[in-house]
Amino acid sequence: MENILSNLNLAINSANEQKAIECLKTIISKPGDFIIIEVGPFKKLLKIPNKSLQTVVAESIAELCTIAENRKVFTDEEVIRDLMHFIESGSDDLIFSTVRALGNICYDNEQGSELINKLGIDSILEVLRSDSKRDNDSLTTKVSGLLVNLLNTHDDLPKAALNGGILPIVKTLLIKYKHQIEKNRVVITYLLSILNLLTDYLDDKEYIFSEDLAKLVIDIFKETEIPDIGVLCLEIFHPLLERDDIKLVIAKEGVCELLCELIEKYRDKVNDDDGRSVLRMACDFIVLTSTEDACMNLLYNEGKGKTYQNMLTWLNSDDADLLSTGILAIGNFARNDFHCIQMVNDGIANNLIELLKKYNESTDINDVKVQHALLSTLKNLVIPKENKAKVLKEDIIEVMYPMLKQNRFMVVFKLLGTYRMVIDGQPEAAFNLLLRKDFIERLVYWCYNSDHLGVRGKVPQIFCSLVKNSHSSSPFSTFLSIPDSTKCIVEMISSNRGVMQNESFLALCILAVGLSNNEKHAGEEMERFYKTLCDSDIGKNLNFVMNKYGEKWDQHTMENCLTMLENLVKSSQIVVHLMENNISECLEKLKNNGNAKDILTRVDSIIQILTK
Repeated sequence: MENILSNLNLAINSANEQKAIECLKTIISKPGDFIIIEVGPFKKLLKIPNKSLQTVVAESIAELCTIAENRKVFTDEEVIRDLMHFIESGSDDLIFSTVRALGNICYDNEQGSELINKLGIDSILEVLRSDSKRDNDSLTTKVSGLLVNLLNTHDDLPKAALNGGILPIVKTLLIKYKHQIEKNRVVITYLLSILNLLTDYLDDKEYIFSEDLAKLVIDIFKETEIPDIGVLCLEIFHPLLERDDIKLVIAKEGVCELLCELIEKYRDKVNDDDGRSVLRMACDFIVLTSTEDACMNLLYNEGKGKTYQNMLTWLNSDDADLLSTGILAIGNFARNDFHCIQMVNDGIANNLIELLKKYNESTDINDVKVQHALLSTLKNLVIPKENKAKVLKEDIIEVMYPMLKQNRFMVVFKLLGTYRMVIDGQPEAAFNLLLRKDFIERLVYWCYNSDHLGVRGKVPQIFCSLVKNSHSSSPFSTFLSIPDSTKCIVEMISSNRGVMQNESFLALCILAVGLSNNEKHAGEEMERFYKTLCDSDIGKNLNFVMNKYGEKWDQHTMENCLTMLENLVKSSQIVVHLMENNISECLEKLKNNGNAKDILTRVDSIIQILTK
């Protein structure tokens, strides 16, 4: 080894280019025998204006840099600058060896990539741009591989590549090479990898992944039988599925149908983590595509769409990923009344409820995904008024009831949302639930013992919905007997959402009127209700919400608040409590609201009661 390097130095010092080439070829033949300590000799060789010699020098550097120790030594700005100049030489052989050298220097080497970034990559992109002038694809393949390496190891290079016009370059090359995918599999893999590495840097203005480029990648996905290329196509699209235009291209081009076929073909061969990861990505692809309205209609196709039909078959799958995908996709199709009504009439809700029976008592984390999907989809299906009574007859409330034991709040949140939707406009269901103490107690527990903001917000909304929809004051006594049940509603007054403020005003008003009009609840029970309101700090919550939002309230919200107050100020203890919390001053401020001109008399009347 030392003799070869000594001979190389002698050849350099004596300007014997032929002898230098012979020494370099020896190094190339056995690169593993050489650990380079100092790159001075190679710097001198790179400066000699002889393309044949330069080609061999570049090739020797490429071979030496397959060894990590040598890679560090050659991570030198002068070496890399001279190599970058060779890319503009016009000699395919020299460029090829140079690209190999740069690629090996920069392999998993951020410092090397930083030096290239500093010098700029325009010359590298130009080699790709000139592909049509060459007879073979070897140089394009090698440069594409170098770009993948660079984009992988430096955060600034993707932007530089986009600024240099990489997207139209890759598009042109894919058009050329996609006609023989098997023959061109390496270059196509590199080109798709470049796109995959760029997706996080794309936007809707400066760097756009066009529909034409999307169709091109879809064509490759449809035609390839090479698994790695198919997976790359999916990986490219996955982050782009936030864009509705891309979803629509995918739906129109039949990608979801093809994915269903591929999943059915390979599902029994998924036996490792990588395979499972790809299966899940394909499943996510179908679910995400169906979230866009036009895609939903296209894939559903009045219940005859192939993708929709596939999702129905997956309801019978024993694979948890396929099962949850089928349920979630059906939930996405159930986003308009026509689809929902048709599905319920076709027995889909019944099938889902039967499925839920298998999972409704499980607290196993492995079942969370399916439970979450079932509840989400059932919630969508019961949105149309026509469906609620039908689904109630299929015993949805009782089937969901064991899930009150749940302690996974992402499932609890969906459970609460489904309960709330199914009881809307259903007096009997609301009445019966309001009478079930264990139901109310569990919801109160979740309201005050969950770190899930959605759960804590949903509980008082359900209570308000139960009070509103029960159409009877008979269950109110049971509801009020549960500690903190009323407090949940009172605290929702201070929500930053107008809808929730209105719900709480209305529910408290209904409770007050219902209790006062029912002889069974008169007297002591009314006084307990008023005391509960005071203990729940209704005054404090009203003070907060009126001071923060009162001057911006619409007339509807003001009227609901006043109606509630008009019913509550019949109690002397409420009056005292409200005065202690400065509600009369809040009402005075409310008069400054431009929407208050038609209710000023009502405001003054309440102020008069509070201040007399």
